[in-house]
Amino acid sequence: MDTREKVVPVEQLATRLGGEGWLAVVGTFDPLTLGQAERLAALSGKGKSVLAVVEPGTGCLLPVEARAILVAALKSVQLVVVSEAAALPPNGQMEVVRDDAGERKRSAEFVEHVKERQGVR
Repeated sequence: MDTREKVVPVEQLATRLGGEGWLAVVGTFDPLTLGQAERLAALSGKGKSVLAVVEPGTGCLLPVEARAILVAALKSVQLVVVSEAAALPPNGQMEVVRDDAGERKRSAEFVEHVKERQGVR
């Protein structure tokens, strides 16, 4: 499947979710790190399909569309939507998971890694 087909507008999300159980993982994914990819893979092993909710965020390194396509490339993610979590359609079978503190930490670690590799302090 073309990973771009996994990225759907929030308005079409309700029809794409179907009746199965979903786990909505919310974050900015800026940038998508190995830690986040491993977390998504671990969550996908819980018997639910994974919907990645890529929030626009502020001061991000990458455009939201690029982040959505990167997340969609992961085998463990079945659907991706660019949206604030609050705009998701109601779905009684969908559990919403977020890790804001972990996201900020992983992004900061990535920035520090890049600075170190470039000799910038």
